[in-house]
Amino acid sequence: MWYGGAPWEGIVMGLVIYSDFGSAGAYLASRRVDALGAAGVQVDWRAVEADPRAPVGGVPLAPADREELARELDSVRELLLPGEDLPASPPTGRLNTGAAVAAYAEACGAGVADDVRRLLFSAYWERGADIGNPEVLRRLLAGALMRSHSTSVPVREFGMAVTSTRGPITGGAARRIRDWATQAEMLSDHAAAGPLTLPVLVVDGALPVSGETALRRLEKAILHAGAEVDPVLPDPRRYPPVSDPPALTWVSATGGSWRYSYLAS
Repeated sequence: MWYGGAPWEGIVMGLVIYSDFGSAGAYLASRRVDALGAAGVQVDWRAVEADPRAPVGGVPLAPADREELARELDSVRELLLPGEDLPASPPTGRLNTGAAVAAYAEACGAGVADDVRRLLFSAYWERGADIGNPEVLRRLLAGALMRSHSTSVPVREFGMAVTSTRGPITGGAARRIRDWATQAEMLSDHAAAGPLTLPVLVVDGALPVSGETALRRLEKAILHAGAEVDPVLPDPRRYPPVSDPPALTWVSATGGSWRYSYLAS
């Protein structure tokens, strides 16, 4: 039983977003979080899985489902500020995003959350990549994770984002996933305006807003901060500087910037 104020007070202070990686609204929210971050306004992004029952490996979209996703994309496009953009068409498949959530949870504990969030969204929404596939995640996120301060050897030294079974590598990431899901459910249970739709935004512990309302609140925050809507950011895939190249076997499997050094030698 909760006593006093809202049950999430002290848990979701500042600007906090709960969202999956599979919706057009979440993609725009992520772009706006980047704009705010570049302007010095920090937003705490907490990843949750919208549909844990989705098949592992995802499913190709039937024509009717693809049209529905295209309409969703068009609806979100109406909310764009000058200078913002969205992909011209939706991805061809709908994913199980459990692995992407696990990878992001690892990145949060490793200090590279923003880079990994950007990579996950761009890979799926701009290239249609299967961000539920551990091998895709390893190639996509290796540079960011190897730049991190993770204490996990598989994460920091080999750039592994998730286990072979698509789960988190560290106990800290597993706890984040559990806590984020619990908090998101708690917010939905106590929402005054009925069920919440992702993304969900909480500002300084106030009642949550979701969907289009959340996106409009982020728009107001951008305008208030005078933020550039499409800031130039460092390449999130960049690898850390090294004095000695990794083993050829690692480069052959993972690639990255070192592959070119080997090819040139």
